[in-house]
Amino acid sequence: MNDFMDRVFGFMPYRGIFWTALGLCIFMTVIQRLFDWITNKIMFPWMEEENQQQRKTLEQVQEKE
Repeated sequence: MNDFMDRVFGFMPYRGIFWTALGLCIFMTVIQRLFDWITNKIMFPWMEEENQQQRKTLEQVQEKE
């Protein structure tokens, strides 16, 4: 297995750099998804896109009257 890893990743200066970069990429992805999930959970009703569109249409109807 190490022979195969050496052939595949032999061009890299250190194998630890690859694993560190991969770990950081996974960590950043998890943090981003967690941040998006928390943002959606604490979002107030008037901040949602659907409610903002309904508000704009109601404002346009009121302006016409």
